[in-house]
Amino acid sequence: MPMDVFDPSKFPESVRAAIEAQWFDVDAVPVPALVVPINYPTDWQIERHSHRKAQLIYCISGVMTVETEQGQWVAPPNRGIWVPGGIEHEILINQAAQMRTVYVAQDTRANLPNRPFALAVTRLLRELILAALVTDRAPDPHLYAPGTPMAHVVEVLLDQILAQPASDLHLPFPGDRRLRPICTALTGDPADRRSLKEWAKVVGASDRTVERLFMAETGMTFHRWREQMRVLRSLALLANGRAVKNVALELGFANPSTFISMFRKTMGVTPGTYLKGEAL
Repeated sequence: MPMDVFDPSKFPESVRAAIEAQWFDVDAVPVPALVVPINYPTDWQIERHSHRKAQLIYCISGVMTVETEQGQWVAPPNRGIWVPGGIEHEILINQAAQMRTVYVAQDTRANLPNRPFALAVTRLLRELILAALVTDRAPDPHLYAPGTPMAHVVEVLLDQILAQPASDLHLPFPGDRRLRPICTALTGDPADRRSLKEWAKVVGASDRTVERLFMAETGMTFHRWREQMRVLRSLALLANGRAVKNVALELGFANPSTFISMFRKTMGVTPGTYLKGEAL
Protein backbone atom coordinates (compact mmCIF):
# COMPACT_ATOMS: atom_id res chain seq x y z
CA MET A 1 0.00 0.00 0.00
CA PRO A 2 1.38 3.48 -0.78
CA MET A 3 3.17 5.08 2.16
CA ASP A 4 2.01 8.39 3.58
CA VAL A 5 3.15 11.62 1.95
CA PHE A 6 6.53 12.45 3.45
CA ASP A 7 7.29 15.90 4.85
CA PRO A 8 11.04 16.22 5.60
CA SER A 9 10.55 19.73 7.00
CA LYS A 10 9.45 18.23 10.33
CA PHE A 11 13.05 17.18 10.90
CA PRO A 12 15.76 19.65 12.00
CA GLU A 13 17.70 21.24 9.17
CA SER A 14 20.93 19.72 10.48
CA VAL A 15 19.44 16.21 10.14
CA ARG A 16 18.21 16.88 6.62
CA ALA A 17 21.55 18.38 5.58
CA ALA A 18 23.51 15.42 6.98
CA ILE A 19 21.38 12.93 5.03
CA GLU A 20 21.43 14.96 1.83
CA ALA A 21 25.21 15.23 2.01
CA GLN A 22 25.53 11.43 1.88
CA TRP A 23 23.52 10.91 -1.31
CA PHE A 24 25.25 10.45 -4.66
CA ASP A 25 24.76 8.62 -7.97
CA VAL A 26 25.70 5.05 -7.10
CA ASP A 27 25.18 3.98 -10.72
CA ALA A 28 28.06 6.22 -11.77
CA VAL A 29 30.61 4.41 -9.57
CA PRO A 30 32.34 1.73 -11.71
CA VAL A 31 32.94 -0.91 -9.04
CA PRO A 32 31.30 -4.35 -8.64
CA ALA A 33 29.93 -3.66 -5.15
CA LEU A 34 29.81 -0.60 -2.94
CA VAL A 35 28.64 -0.29 0.67
CA VAL A 36 27.13 3.12 1.44
CA PRO A 37 26.61 4.16 5.10
CA ILE A 38 23.80 6.59 5.97
CA ASN A 39 22.10 7.02 9.35
CA TYR A 40 18.41 7.90 9.44
CA PRO A 41 16.08 9.11 12.23
CA THR A 42 12.81 7.42 13.16
CA ASP A 43 9.98 8.08 10.65
CA TRP A 44 12.31 9.22 7.88
CA GLN A 45 11.10 8.11 4.47
CA ILE A 46 13.19 7.49 1.37
CA GLU A 47 10.71 8.27 -1.38
CA ARG A 48 10.03 5.99 -4.32
CA HIS A 49 13.00 5.65 -6.65
CA SER A 50 15.03 3.14 -8.63
CA HIS A 51 18.59 2.69 -9.89
CA ARG A 52 20.37 0.33 -12.25
CA LYS A 53 22.35 -1.37 -9.51
CA ALA A 54 20.80 -4.02 -7.34
CA GLN A 55 21.05 -3.56 -3.59
CA LEU A 56 20.97 -5.30 -0.26
CA ILE A 57 19.37 -2.85 2.17
CA TYR A 58 20.58 -3.58 5.68
CA CYS A 59 20.48 -1.77 9.03
CA ILE A 60 22.99 -2.66 11.72
CA SER A 61 20.49 -1.11 14.14
CA GLY A 62 16.88 0.00 13.83
CA VAL A 63 13.90 -1.34 11.87
CA MET A 64 12.83 -0.46 8.34
CA THR A 65 10.03 -1.26 5.91
CA VAL A 66 10.78 -1.56 2.19
CA GLU A 67 7.86 -1.32 -0.22
CA THR A 68 7.47 -2.05 -3.93
CA GLU A 69 4.39 -2.55 -6.10
CA GLN A 70 4.49 -6.22 -5.11
CA GLY A 71 4.42 -5.80 -1.35
CA GLN A 72 6.19 -4.83 1.86
CA TRP A 73 9.24 -6.35 3.53
CA VAL A 74 10.17 -5.56 7.12
CA ALA A 75 13.75 -5.85 8.36
CA PRO A 76 15.05 -5.75 11.93
CA PRO A 77 18.86 -5.79 12.41
CA ASN A 78 19.20 -9.51 11.62
CA ARG A 79 17.45 -9.24 8.26
CA GLY A 80 18.18 -7.48 4.99
CA ILE A 81 16.05 -6.74 1.92
CA TRP A 82 17.31 -7.54 -1.56
CA VAL A 83 15.97 -5.24 -4.32
CA PRO A 84 17.00 -6.00 -7.92
CA GLY A 85 18.13 -3.17 -10.14
CA GLY A 86 15.44 -1.18 -11.93
CA ILE A 87 12.67 -1.90 -9.42
CA GLU A 88 10.98 1.13 -7.89
CA HIS A 89 10.93 1.04 -4.11
CA GLU A 90 10.54 3.27 -1.06
CA ILE A 91 11.80 2.85 2.48
CA LEU A 92 10.28 3.85 5.81
CA ILE A 93 12.57 4.01 8.83
CA ASN A 94 10.40 2.60 11.62
CA GLN A 95 13.10 3.07 14.23
CA ALA A 96 16.29 5.17 13.97
CA ALA A 97 18.58 3.15 11.74
CA GLN A 98 22.24 2.83 10.87
CA MET A 99 21.79 1.75 7.27
CA ARG A 100 24.61 0.04 5.37
CA THR A 101 23.40 -0.56 1.82
CA VAL A 102 25.30 -2.87 -0.52
CA TYR A 103 24.95 -1.71 -4.15
CA VAL A 104 25.80 -4.43 -6.67
CA ALA A 105 26.44 -3.91 -10.38
CA GLN A 106 24.05 -6.09 -12.40
CA ASP A 107 26.86 -7.65 -14.46
CA THR A 108 28.86 -8.71 -11.39
CA ARG A 109 27.12 -12.09 -11.24
CA ALA A 110 24.88 -13.79 -13.79
CA ASN A 111 22.68 -15.32 -11.08
CA LEU A 112 21.72 -12.26 -9.04
CA PRO A 113 18.14 -12.65 -7.69
CA ASN A 114 15.57 -10.96 -9.94
CA ARG A 115 12.87 -10.38 -7.32
CA PRO A 116 12.79 -8.60 -3.96
CA PHE A 117 13.00 -10.73 -0.83
CA ALA A 118 14.04 -10.62 2.82
CA LEU A 119 17.03 -12.68 3.90
CA ALA A 120 18.80 -13.48 7.13
CA VAL A 121 21.94 -11.46 7.81
CA THR A 122 24.21 -13.88 9.63
CA ARG A 123 27.15 -12.72 11.72
CA LEU A 124 29.48 -13.58 8.84
CA LEU A 125 27.43 -11.62 6.30
CA ARG A 126 27.26 -8.65 8.66
CA GLU A 127 31.04 -8.59 9.07
CA LEU A 128 31.54 -8.85 5.32
CA ILE A 129 29.24 -5.86 4.77
CA LEU A 130 31.25 -3.85 7.26
CA ALA A 131 34.53 -5.02 5.72
CA ALA A 132 33.41 -3.85 2.27
CA LEU A 133 32.50 -0.40 3.57
CA VAL A 134 34.35 2.33 1.65
CA THR A 135 33.72 5.86 2.89
CA ASP A 136 35.04 7.47 -0.30
CA ARG A 137 32.14 8.18 -2.67
CA ALA A 138 34.37 7.52 -5.67
CA PRO A 139 36.57 4.60 -4.62
CA ASP A 140 39.47 3.71 -6.85
CA PRO A 141 38.36 0.85 -9.15
CA HIS A 142 41.85 -0.58 -8.78
CA LEU A 143 40.89 -1.52 -5.20
CA TYR A 144 38.59 -4.13 -6.75
CA ALA A 145 41.04 -5.54 -9.29
CA PRO A 146 41.23 -9.37 -9.38
CA GLY A 147 43.40 -10.72 -6.61
CA THR A 148 43.14 -7.67 -4.36
CA PRO A 149 41.84 -7.99 -0.77
CA MET A 150 38.67 -6.02 -1.60
CA ALA A 151 37.96 -8.24 -4.62
CA HIS A 152 38.10 -11.28 -2.34
CA VAL A 153 35.81 -9.63 0.22
CA VAL A 154 33.26 -8.75 -2.46
CA GLU A 155 33.30 -12.28 -3.89
CA VAL A 156 32.63 -13.85 -0.49
CA LEU A 157 30.03 -11.18 0.29
CA LEU A 158 28.09 -11.99 -2.88
CA ASP A 159 28.43 -15.72 -2.20
CA GLN A 160 26.85 -15.20 1.21
CA ILE A 161 23.99 -13.08 -0.14
CA LEU A 162 23.19 -15.71 -2.76
CA ALA A 163 23.40 -18.52 -0.18
CA GLN A 164 20.74 -17.11 2.13
CA PRO A 165 17.17 -18.46 1.76
CA ALA A 166 14.24 -16.06 1.63
CA SER A 167 12.90 -15.07 5.05
CA ASP A 168 9.16 -14.92 5.76
CA LEU A 169 9.02 -11.19 6.50
CA HIS A 170 7.02 -10.30 3.42
CA LEU A 171 3.52 -8.88 3.09
CA PRO A 172 2.37 -9.39 -0.53
CA PHE A 173 0.06 -6.79 -2.07
CA PRO A 174 -2.88 -7.95 -4.21
CA GLY A 175 -3.66 -6.24 -7.47
CA ASP A 176 -7.39 -6.92 -7.58
CA ARG A 177 -9.50 -3.76 -7.21
CA ARG A 178 -11.76 -5.45 -4.64
CA LEU A 179 -8.88 -6.41 -2.36
CA ARG A 180 -6.86 -3.19 -2.50
CA PRO A 181 -9.35 -1.16 -0.37
CA ILE A 182 -9.37 -3.92 2.26
CA CYS A 183 -5.59 -4.05 2.48
CA THR A 184 -5.25 -0.27 2.49
CA ALA A 185 -7.72 0.01 5.38
CA LEU A 186 -6.07 -2.75 7.40
CA THR A 187 -2.52 -1.46 6.98
CA GLY A 188 -3.86 1.95 8.07
CA ASP A 189 -5.58 0.44 11.11
CA PRO A 190 -4.18 -3.00 12.02
CA ALA A 191 -6.56 -3.25 15.00
CA ASP A 192 -9.62 -3.27 12.72
CA ARG A 193 -11.36 -6.55 13.61
CA ARG A 194 -14.00 -6.66 10.89
CA SER A 195 -14.55 -10.19 9.64
CA LEU A 196 -14.10 -11.48 6.12
CA LYS A 197 -17.88 -11.44 5.67
CA GLU A 198 -18.06 -7.79 6.77
CA TRP A 199 -15.25 -6.77 4.41
CA ALA A 200 -16.90 -8.64 1.56
CA LYS A 201 -20.01 -6.48 2.01
CA VAL A 202 -17.87 -3.33 1.98
CA VAL A 203 -16.36 -4.17 -1.44
CA GLY A 204 -19.52 -5.65 -2.92
CA ALA A 205 -18.46 -9.28 -3.25
CA SER A 206 -19.20 -12.56 -1.54
CA ASP A 207 -16.95 -13.70 1.26
CA ARG A 208 -16.13 -16.82 -0.76
CA THR A 209 -14.98 -14.65 -3.68
CA VAL A 210 -12.83 -12.45 -1.46
CA GLU A 211 -11.18 -15.46 0.16
CA ARG A 212 -10.51 -17.03 -3.24
CA LEU A 213 -8.96 -13.79 -4.49
CA PHE A 214 -6.72 -13.49 -1.43
CA MET A 215 -5.36 -16.99 -2.00
CA ALA A 216 -4.89 -16.43 -5.72
CA GLU A 217 -3.15 -13.05 -5.40
CA THR A 218 -1.18 -13.33 -2.14
CA GLY A 219 -0.87 -17.06 -1.49
CA MET A 220 -2.53 -16.46 1.89
CA THR A 221 -6.02 -16.61 3.31
CA PHE A 222 -7.53 -13.29 4.41
CA HIS A 223 -6.95 -14.23 8.05
CA ARG A 224 -3.32 -15.23 7.48
CA TRP A 225 -2.61 -12.04 5.50
CA ARG A 226 -4.00 -9.90 8.30
CA GLU A 227 -2.02 -11.74 10.97
CA GLN A 228 1.17 -11.46 8.91
CA MET A 229 0.61 -7.73 8.53
CA ARG A 230 0.11 -7.36 12.29
CA VAL A 231 3.24 -9.34 13.16
CA LEU A 232 5.37 -7.32 10.77
CA ARG A 233 3.96 -4.10 12.22
CA SER A 234 4.79 -5.36 15.71
CA LEU A 235 8.53 -5.43 14.93
CA ALA A 236 8.73 -1.65 14.95
CA LEU A 237 6.57 -1.31 18.06
CA LEU A 238 8.64 -3.84 20.00
CA ALA A 239 11.86 -2.19 18.88
CA ASN A 240 10.57 1.10 20.23
CA GLY A 241 10.13 -0.37 23.70
CA ARG A 242 6.42 -1.24 23.75
CA ALA A 243 5.42 -4.04 26.11
CA VAL A 244 4.36 -7.29 24.43
CA LYS A 245 0.88 -7.11 26.00
CA ASN A 246 0.35 -3.56 24.79
CA VAL A 247 1.56 -4.37 21.28
CA ALA A 248 -0.83 -7.32 21.07
CA LEU A 249 -3.83 -5.21 22.06
CA GLU A 250 -2.81 -2.24 19.92
CA LEU A 251 -2.65 -4.42 16.82
CA GLY A 252 -6.01 -6.08 17.39
CA PHE A 253 -5.00 -9.52 18.64
CA ALA A 254 -7.63 -11.09 20.89
CA ASN A 255 -5.05 -11.64 23.64
CA PRO A 256 -1.25 -11.63 24.14
CA SER A 257 -0.95 -15.42 23.85
CA THR A 258 -2.46 -15.35 20.34
CA PHE A 259 0.03 -12.65 19.37
CA ILE A 260 2.97 -14.59 20.83
CA SER A 261 1.92 -17.73 18.96
CA MET A 262 1.60 -15.90 15.64
CA PHE A 263 4.88 -14.06 16.22
CA ARG A 264 6.69 -17.36 16.85
CA LYS A 265 5.15 -18.84 13.69
CA THR A 266 6.44 -15.94 11.58
CA MET A 267 9.75 -15.10 13.26
CA GLY A 268 10.74 -18.51 14.61
CA VAL A 269 11.12 -17.14 18.15
CA THR A 270 8.92 -15.54 20.80
CA PRO A 271 8.77 -11.74 21.11
CA GLY A 272 10.82 -11.98 24.30
CA THR A 273 13.62 -13.90 22.58
CA TYR A 274 13.49 -11.54 19.61
CA LEU A 275 13.90 -8.53 21.89
CA LYS A 276 16.99 -10.12 23.43
CA GLY A 277 18.55 -10.32 19.99
CA GLU A 278 18.68 -14.10 19.97
CA ALA A 279 16.84 -14.71 16.71
CA LEU A 280 20.05 -15.63 14.88
